[in-house]
Amino acid sequence: MLILKLASRNLLRHTRKTLLLGMIIMLGTAMLFFVNAVFESTNKGLESSFIRSLTGNAVLAANTPVIYGLFGNETPIISAYEVIPAIRGYSSMVEVFSSIEHVSEWTPIVSAAGFVEIDGNRTAAILFGVDYKTYFSVCQDIIIEKGCVSSLKEEGVFLNRKIASIIEERIGRTLEIGDPLQLTMFSGGSFRIARGFLAGIHSYVGTTQVLDRIVLADPNSVRRIANYTMGYVFDTTETESQGTEDFFDLADLFLFAEDVTIEAEEGLTIDRVEELLAQTDETQAMVMPNLAAWSFVLFRTDGNSRRLINSLEREAKNRDWDVRVLNWRQAAGLSAQTVFALQYAFYIGMIFIAAGAILVIMNALVISVLERSSEIGTMRGIGAGKTFIRKLFIAESMLLTLTASILGILLGIIICLVVSVKGITVENELFVNLFGGNIIEPSIALFGVFINIAMAFIIASLAWIYPVSIAMHINPASVMGKE
Repeated sequence: MLILKLASRNLLRHTRKTLLLGMIIMLGTAMLFFVNAVFESTNKGLESSFIRSLTGNAVLAANTPVIYGLFGNETPIISAYEVIPAIRGYSSMVEVFSSIEHVSEWTPIVSAAGFVEIDGNRTAAILFGVDYKTYFSVCQDIIIEKGCVSSLKEEGVFLNRKIASIIEERIGRTLEIGDPLQLTMFSGGSFRIARGFLAGIHSYVGTTQVLDRIVLADPNSVRRIANYTMGYVFDTTETESQGTEDFFDLADLFLFAEDVTIEAEEGLTIDRVEELLAQTDETQAMVMPNLAAWSFVLFRTDGNSRRLINSLEREAKNRDWDVRVLNWRQAAGLSAQTVFALQYAFYIGMIFIAAGAILVIMNALVISVLERSSEIGTMRGIGAGKTFIRKLFIAESMLLTLTASILGILLGIIICLVVSVKGITVENELFVNLFGGNIIEPSIALFGVFINIAMAFIIASLAWIYPVSIAMHINPASVMGKE
């Protein structure tokens, strides 16, 4: 008790220095608390937005060496779009999905990156082929502005409001239900085209740059441009079923080569060419969409996402499914991970700020020790031990830092409450994408309060070490009686 009383007296004796140092700590704490509250709000907003609008709580994908998100392989070094592999054995999995523990709803989708073209105007988009009967029960934060979701079959397409507005501005008219359009995709050195019609327009509760690019379509249309056809499946199966003993050698073509003479009347004619090019039932079947081909399966749960993921992983292992289970961040890809990378950079910055705060407090305490060397010497001379002196400076640094930090947290809470009334409006697309919307509303979390107090405690605990070591080296005989 005596030590706390002396520590308080010493801080009050040097009012100007105490206020200056306390003000720096308080403002720094308030700033850190506010920024942390903004990121906390961003986390909740992004998670809710992506889970309820895009990914669900968990996603089932094909098991490949490269992790494909809903938007494909987003590795920065990839220069061309890679078609997302279809889930193998999907037909045998369907009967099990609804019985998996913690699964509330599920829906399959086909995903591809392509273009939407209306009246000769082409716009880049993310194309999702969806099952309209189940998709909107998983992705609940989708607003249907125009049209009926049951039209998402037989070549029906729902445009995002943002894309629809861009196209309307370019063509100079309002889009109408039934307008013809084309879905196109360039991959593997060739264009693939699927014709369709405008079935409706949709939007999202929480808008981001990524969500604004999504177009919902009939799954067969997306399968065609993603090359999810019977021929694609046949070629893949044949390739994977061949062993090393069936390896093809180009030289084998010439093992039994011999000259063949063809009479003139047996050569190619126009009729023969047309006959060869005519589609047969077999060739038509090869280009028909494979109705069992899906890129991903989205799952929603009413409980904990982690438990759902564990259940899916356990079921996939027990049944030998060749799949990978993704959480919502992995499924969303770089669009969500960029935000968390920014947060990690912020937290690293907080470490440097904390280090700076330690140096500032340490410097102030060192100056205080030097100014009070005669006082310290006198206390040592009348019997105060090193332990007492050490506890005195620890108490001073703790009182100053923790008091200023608590005031800083209170100031940060007031700032958050004031800002959250109207929010911070951002127009830049990068910030809209990073913060999950164009209005930022700080979210006050108890965890953030504890983090700031813990950081203040650590700063105070480290700041006294060097000043106390100086105080311990003060010789009482050499400083007693000095002004």
